[in-house]
Amino acid sequence: MSSINPVKSEEQRSYARKIMAITLPIALQNLLGCAMGIVDTAMVGRMGVAPLAASGAASMVAIILFNFMYGFLSGAGAFLSQFWGIRDLKTIRQVLGIIYRSAVVVALLFTAIGELFAPKIIWLIDRNPEVIDLGVQYLRVIAPSYALAMMSYSFLTASRCVQKLKACTAIDVCAILLNSLFNYMFIWGKFGAPAWGIKGAAFATVLSRIFEFAALAIYCYAAKDHPLAFRSFSELSGYTAEFRNRVIKTAIPVGLSDGLWGVTCTVYLSVYGLIGTAAVAAAQVINIVNECFQSVFYGVGSAAAVLIGEQLGQGDLKRAKKSAVEFQWTGVILSLALSLVMYLISPMIMGFYRFDAATNEVLLSGLNVTAWTILLRMMCYIVMCGILRPGGDTKFPMIVDLVVNWAIIIPAMFAAVLLFHAGLALAMFLCYLGEGIKWLLCYLRYRSGAWLNVLTGVEAIQ
Repeated sequence: MSSINPVKSEEQRSYARKIMAITLPIALQNLLGCAMGIVDTAMVGRMGVAPLAASGAASMVAIILFNFMYGFLSGAGAFLSQFWGIRDLKTIRQVLGIIYRSAVVVALLFTAIGELFAPKIIWLIDRNPEVIDLGVQYLRVIAPSYALAMMSYSFLTASRCVQKLKACTAIDVCAILLNSLFNYMFIWGKFGAPAWGIKGAAFATVLSRIFEFAALAIYCYAAKDHPLAFRSFSELSGYTAEFRNRVIKTAIPVGLSDGLWGVTCTVYLSVYGLIGTAAVAAAQVINIVNECFQSVFYGVGSAAAVLIGEQLGQGDLKRAKKSAVEFQWTGVILSLALSLVMYLISPMIMGFYRFDAATNEVLLSGLNVTAWTILLRMMCYIVMCGILRPGGDTKFPMIVDLVVNWAIIIPAMFAAVLLFHAGLALAMFLCYLGEGIKWLLCYLRYRSGAWLNVLTGVEAIQ
């Protein structure tokens, strides 16, 4: 007689399907975005090393903005996921109102910074006059689109939390493909478009963001009973001051942590700039390739955050703890497999770019270091973003992030480059090693159980 419980077996299959329904669209979305990023950087890179370094330097403003909003949305997303667990649409839309207001205010602030301080921002990363001139051109075209980008990003992230992903992923994929088409048109002057060079690359991004925002808005209200489709602005503002403060108190530490991570990435790029323009260009390529491989973990980490948040919102602490273990083992296995794949294809990646032999050597060494340190970065991501944050445990990861980045990694990188004349590979290795330190500290926090918080007020079941 079989000892398998058919009811439990069906529950496990249903849970596995739910994981895949969240993981695959997000992974595909990020993977295609990164693949198109490789195509885009290849297009810009064919204009020369300086344009590629300039676009990378100018993009740091958007990276800081996206990182801040990613963190803020991760914190606020804990409320979205947990209230979705009990299907409280009224509260979900109130949280959405807090998110939208914050997104617009922050985006407008970054637009002003990008427009007013463009030369100084590029100079902080690369002192080459040609790079500064090209970077300013790029930044001043793209900065006005930040508000649209943040509204779209907020809606996409909220859709993950309420597990409505298919249409959003399709729209995002179309926007990514259009961005590459527009790049081809406006960089090189194809199909009757003007040949604007690096300004064309920025303009292509603006056009794709306009399309994405319009398409998401149409989908939201065309879909039947979409949980994020508010019918009046009062639905977005019916929250109490006490509830708003709870959301902000949870979201701001993560936003600051991830926003400062964007600043940290800018400092890293500045360190690479001390090595030389070739190192900045190579780092730009490595970051894009790295994002392609990390897309799998963005999917796994997002699935962890959504499902663990849903389970905590329902008060099911036992299932949340079990899910946390399962997601961590998944991360270990996938990390090792992807490290091997990235190492094997690294020599082929150089074929996409027309770099000189010296730049290619720097690029290959950086790719190899990146390949064999995936485990450190991805396990840190899964524990910090996929387990601690959905339970509202946001202050501890913020403190770990700040202390490790600014007290350990950055001083070590500057010392290695300025005192010991380290190349790109060693500088990147020190950066990645810091992620391993964060992973260890966050894992100890996970083991303490401090992340097992129910934000919905439902009675917890051990």
